Amino acid sequence: MEGVMGIVSQWIVWFGVYAILSLSFNLEYGYGGVPNFGKVLFMSLGAYTAGALAAWLGLHWAAQSAGVAVAASTEGPVYCSPEAYNILSNAASQHLLTAGQYLELFALALVAAGLIGAVSGILASYPTLRLGGDFLAITLLAMGEVVRLIAYNSQWPACSFNGLTAIPTPFAWYPVKARIDLMYAMLVLLFAAFFYVYTEMLANSPWGRALKAMRDDELAAQVYGYNVARLRLQVLAVGSAMAAIAGALLVFYSGSVQANTFKPERTFEVVVAVMLGGAANNIGALLGAAVVAAINVFLNTSALETLGISVPDAVAAALPFLRYVIMGLIIVAVLLYRPQGLIPEKPLRTPLVEKTVEKLQKLGLLAQQTGSLPVDTAAGKS
Repeated sequence: MEGVMGIVSQWIVWFGVYAILSLSFNLEYGYGGVPNFGKVLFMSLGAYTAGALAAWLGLHWAAQSAGVAVAASTEGPVYCSPEAYNILSNAASQHLLTAGQYLELFALALVAAGLIGAVSGILASYPTLRLGGDFLAITLLAMGEVVRLIAYNSQWPACSFNGLTAIPTPFAWYPVKARIDLMYAMLVLLFAAFFYVYTEMLANSPWGRALKAMRDDELAAQVYGYNVARLRLQVLAVGSAMAAIAGALLVFYSGSVQANTFKPERTFEVVVAVMLGGAANNIGALLGAAVVAAINVFLNTSALETLGISVPDAVAAALPFLRYVIMGLIIVAVLLYRPQGLIPEKPLRTPLVEKTVEKLQKLGLLAQQTGSLPVDTAAGKS
């Protein structure tokens, strides 16, 4: 039973992470028409920031509590040393950190990740402000791969190819270890719900309508007085901050940061989620995120064995590649049969539109009651 709960918790965490990523990409591309194919770039920056800050600060707090000194390293960050790993990995069992300190580490890391994501989104937007469409997508995609290769081959910020490990989870203080993953999964789900409400508010605000105007026709948007360059900068800043927070949430679940976690295919998984659910529809983004998370979690040998499903060795060896085959088929099927996605874009319901519809309905009902108009006319059928 614990194994099944672990798989369910894993799916919830991945769903929450993909939901935040999909909502951010949907805001950028679905509403704003900005093809941010460097989504993994900002996700990785958030992960590196959160992991490095939590490891560095947690190491100093734990070492101070234990009364030991951690020698500085000349080859890389102090948290990359074996001594630092031992202190961090034993911090929970030896009660070196309090519950408040674990939660403080988590909060500080998330705030720092969001700020770094927003700033990096602004910086990335400047060289791409005059680019559009394919050129913008390729530029952002290349930036993500450059950062990944630097992180993989350098000790800074994530301990090179070895990765940064022993990052403390915010619930490491909880005595019942079997429930820690489930508690964290619920926390990630709460963040996903918050960002859903947040993106819905943005999409239905005047700023969201400006994004749609930019998406539909940049020249017409400029004629109406919208600053397209500023809108693109703003949406990249907001979307990048969300992606960075998603990366930070993933780090605190896995307890490590590995550069190869942030390969370009992570971006395309987010694209699949948005295409499947429907661009410019946040409910659709959540639906697509749930499907992509299920494919990644359940098409796994250990997950299938936990669920009591045995597969031949040949199938088990093909499972990592089968995931991408399925996602490719999803893209083809969506483009051929449902290009608008499973849940199409909804028309904007501004206060003016809602008041107008309400008045027309009242006038139609009044006309029907007084008999001054035929029933079909009052119902809007004539």
